Amino acid sequence: MHAPALRIGVPTVDIPRVGGTAINNRPHFDPYPTTMIAVGARQQLFDFGRVAAESAAATLAAEVEQSRAGGAALDVDFFVEQAYYAVLAAAAVEAASRGAHERAVAHRDLAKANVRAGLRPPIESTRAEADVARYEAGLTRSRGALHVARAVFAAAAAVDDTELGTAGDPPAARTLPALTELVRRAEASPLVREGHARVLAQRAETRRLEAQTRPTLYATGSINGRAGGSPPNGGSLPPGNGWAPIVPNYDVGVVLAWPLVEPTWDRRADASRQREHAAESDTAFALREARAAITTAWHEAEIASLTLDALERSAEAAKANYDQAERRFEVGLGTSTEVADAQALRTEADIQLAIGRFQKARTRVILARAAAEVR
Repeated sequence: MHAPALRIGVPTVDIPRVGGTAINNRPHFDPYPTTMIAVGARQQLFDFGRVAAESAAATLAAEVEQSRAGGAALDVDFFVEQAYYAVLAAAAVEAASRGAHERAVAHRDLAKANVRAGLRPPIESTRAEADVARYEAGLTRSRGALHVARAVFAAAAAVDDTELGTAGDPPAARTLPALTELVRRAEASPLVREGHARVLAQRAETRRLEAQTRPTLYATGSINGRAGGSPPNGGSLPPGNGWAPIVPNYDVGVVLAWPLVEPTWDRRADASRQREHAAESDTAFALREARAAITTAWHEAEIASLTLDALERSAEAAKANYDQAERRFEVGLGTSTEVADAQALRTEADIQLAIGRFQKARTRVILARAAAEVR
C-alpha cells in the first residue's frame, strides 16, 4: 500500500479519506515526511426555517430600538418646549417685578416731595422707601430666575451659548381636542409601541430558539493533493519522497446534520415564552398608564385654561384698583398704605397671570407628549 498524508482536522475542509499505512513485520519508529494541500467548500442547501427565524428575530429586535428612539425624540421635544415656555414665564415675571419696582420708585419720589412740602407726614416717605427696597429684592430674584431659565433652555436646545432667550410671540393655543379622541391615541404612545414591539421580538426569539434543533442539509466537497514518504508494500515512492503533495484526490457529498438531543435549547425556549408573557403584561399595563396620563393631562389643560380666564380678569381689576389708589394719593385722599396694598395686589396679579400662562402652555405640551403628538 502507498502511504499518503494523514488527515488534519480543519472543520472547513472535509477530507474523509485518510490513506493507507505500509505493512511491515518489523515495527519501527523511523520518521517519514508527509505533505498535503487541500481546498474545500461547504454550502447549505436547506435549513428547515432556522435562518429565517433568526433573521425575523433580529429584524424585530431592531424595531424595538427604533420605537425606543422615537420615544426618546418625543422626550427631547417635550424638554425643549417646556424650557421655552419657562423662559417666557420668567421674562413675564421679571417684567411684572420691574414694573412694580418702577412704580414704587415713582411713588416714593412723590411721597418725599409731599413730605418736604409739608403735605404729608414723614411716615408716608418711610413706608414708600420700604416698598422700594422690597420690590428691588423681588426684581433681583426674578432676574436671577430669568437667567436660570435661559440657561436651561440653552442646554435643552443644545446650543453653545450659556443662555438662550426667546423672540417673537409664542404660538397661539389651539382648542383642546375631544378627550375620547385623545384616549384612542394611547395605542400610539411610544411606550405602548415599544411594548408591542418587544412582545413580537420576544415571540420571534422563542421561534428562533425552537428552530435550533431542526436539521440542516448541506453539500460538501474538497480537492486535495498529498503524499507520504513511508515506503509502500508495492510499487515505488512518488516523486519528491513525500515532500511534494502530488497524489490527487477529491470528495463530494450531501450531509444531513440533526441535533437529536439538545435539552438546553428547549429550556431556553421555555424561558423565552415566559418573557413573552411578561412583555404582554407590561404592554397592557403601559396602555392603561398611557390612557390615564392622557386623561389627567387633558383635565389639567382644561383647568389651566379656565384658571387663566380668571387670572386675566384679576390682573385687569388689580390694575384699575392701583390706578384709583394712586390718583387718590395724588389728590390727598389716599395714604401710602392704601397705595402699597394696591401695588402688592397688582404685582401679585401680574405674576400669577404670567404663571397661569405658563401653566396653560405647559399642560398643553404635557398633553401633546402623552398623546404622542409629533410637534
